[in-house]
Parts: sequence; C-alpha cells; structure tokens
Amino acid sequence: MSDPSRLQRRWVVLVGAAVVYASFALITASTGALVPELRDGLGLSNTEMGMILGAWQFVYIGSSIPAGRLFDRFGARRAILFASLLIALSGALRPLATGFWSLAAAVGLMGIGAPIISIGAPAVAANLFEQESRRLAVGIYSTAPSIGSIVGLMVPTSVLGPLLNDSWRPILAIQAGLAGLAVIFWFLVSGGLDRQMKPGAGLALSSYRSLASLPVMRFVLAMAAINFFFVHGIGQWLVDILASHGWSKAEAGTGAAWAAAVGMVGSFVLPRLANERRRRLIMVGALTVGALGALALANPSTGVLLTALTLNGSTKIALMPLLVMIMMDHPDVGPTRIAAASGLYFSIAQLGGVAGPAFTGAASEASGGFALPLVVFAATMVVVAGFVSLRYERFVGAGASAS
Repeated sequence: MSDPSRLQRRWVVLVGAAVVYASFALITASTGALVPELRDGLGLSNTEMGMILGAWQFVYIGSSIPAGRLFDRFGARRAILFASLLIALSGALRPLATGFWSLAAAVGLMGIGAPIISIGAPAVAANLFEQESRRLAVGIYSTAPSIGSIVGLMVPTSVLGPLLNDSWRPILAIQAGLAGLAVIFWFLVSGGLDRQMKPGAGLALSSYRSLASLPVMRFVLAMAAINFFFVHGIGQWLVDILASHGWSKAEAGTGAAWAAAVGMVGSFVLPRLANERRRRLIMVGALTVGALGALALANPSTGVLLTALTLNGSTKIALMPLLVMIMMDHPDVGPTRIAAASGLYFSIAQLGGVAGPAFTGAASEASGGFALPLVVFAATMVVVAGFVSLRYERFVGAGASAS
C-alpha cells in the first residue's frame, strides 16, 4: 500500500462504497418520509405500516450470514455491485405497489442486498487502511447513511412533493433512479479492489459460533440489537411523529433531515475521538442524550421538538461506528474476520430493527399517539446506559487493543 497512486485510489474506492451505503439509506428514508401518503393511498393501518417498515430488516436477519459467505467467495467488488442492484430494484418496485403484500415484498427485497453493504463497507475500511487512518475511513463511510437519509427525507417532502402534488409513486420512482446512479458509480471506481483485500478467515458456521463465544462479541451483539430497536423505531416514524404535532409535511421532512445532519457530523467526528479510553464514556453519553431526545419528541412545543431533533440526531448514528471499531481493533476479530463479524453483528442487530418500527406502529395505534413508544425507547436507553457504565470493562476492556 506504499505506492502513492494506490494510496490515493483506496480513498476513491471508499467513497464508492459510501455512495452505495448512502443509496441504501436514501431508499429507506424516502419510504419513511412518505408514510402518511402510503398509508392513506393503500388503505393501511399504523400496525401494517410498521410491519412494512420492518420488512427489510426481517429479511436481513436471515440473509446476513449467507451474505458474509457470498462476500468472501465472490469478492468485495462483485458482492457490493450485486447488493447495489438489489437496492435499486427494491426502490423501483415500491411505486408499483397496490397493497400491503406487494409493498412489503418490495421493501423486503432490500433485506437481501443490505447486509452485503453493511458487511462490505467496514471490510473495505478494515482491509485498505491501517489502524491510524482507519478511524477516518470509518468516519467517512459512517456519514454515508446520514447523507442518504437527508436526501431521502428532504427531496420527497420539500422538493418533489410540491412539484408532483405529493404523489408518492413518481417520487419513489425518482429516488430509485438515484439509487441506480450509485450502482454505476461503484462499478466505475471499484476495479482492482479484490486484489487489495486480505483473504478472509473462512465463513463456516463454526466461525460464527467461535465469534459469538467471545465476550467482546456478546457485548457488541447485545448493544447492536438494542441500538437498532430505538434507532429504527424512532427514525422510520420520525416524519409522522412530527406531523402528529401539527408540523406540515415540508417542516416534518426538514426536521427529520436536520436530525440526520446532526448524526452525520457525529458519525464523522466520533470515530476520530473514540480511542479505547473514551469509548465507554461516549457510549454512556450518547445513550443518555438519546433518552432525553426521545422524551422531548413527545412534547408538542416547537422549541422542545427542535431540541429533541438535535439530541435524537446526535445519538442516532453514534453507537454503530463505535461498535464496529471495537470489532475491528480487537485482536480476536480484526481485518481478517471482520466480514464474518459484521454479518453476525447485523443479523443480530436487525432483530431490533424489525421490532422497533413494528412496536412503534402497534403502540401508537393502541394508545392513540406516539408518547407511549417514545417513553419506552427512553427507558430502554437509560437502562442500557447503566449497563454499559457498569459492565463495559468486563466484556471489552480485557481484550481490546489500545487505539
């Protein structure tokens, strides 16, 4: 990796992976931004809408471990290309939906490609970059979902919505076209990538069992599932939560995009600050801030809601890069096992990703509003913050390498 042109090219490849990651978030966010239109246009209940929003996470659970094997067998370039095509296809099928099952199937299709992206981005960062530059690489690809979310939230609500009379079908079709551009970009910049990737450690089931037996991985997996529970449970309903307080569609989309922008800054800055000594403190702080943000989202005051969006955004993306860095830097995981570890990580995390949106939909329908699910999310974050404060060293401290 000493050749200057190769050193420069690795950043271009990383940006390519980040663009694909952003397209995944764009398709997810654009569907969340159009929840009221989809629900009314297809005659869906909140419970059904929550199940649809969690459909791709449900598929993800079963496909993430096979995705790790596919990534290892076919290489990063072809695997990520295949995943980006599936994400664009999922986006293209959504405007053709006629009811619950057709929309759920279109959303669920993304769950086949998404785990390859989730595995591929950290694998590219871990293999192309040494430890001292790896934090910056993680920060760059971790900002990609926030950028995609901002576009996916603001374009449908503030740009295309007024132009197309809030007609959700053409809006979703245009967003799918943007995802298609990401496919082309990755194909153009990723040539020669597989020659720079280190050989994987093997992705047999025994490899996953071996990883799952590590104390550090048990901690990471538990945190991942809980994190995705409240991140997806709040994030995919955020536009509707703000609309329930009387915000217009454009205001709600802009507010949700602001939360994503705050998260983007945090996901870029935090990995560079998060050496081993600081990680527990940052996790506890992020969870505490997130709990306050969840509670504040239940308050109809505009000033409180703006504060809530800032707090929610600051914690939304904070935990994932920290947990990925723990895996990358741990001597029992590291670059050679990061594909398998990431597959296991995201398969468990998406248990929370399925439960969060479904819980929000069912609880809001049963209680007549979003206060109940928001209080539950806040309480969950407080309990987890206490656990991290007391048990972090037991699970992570003994084996982690200094960063």
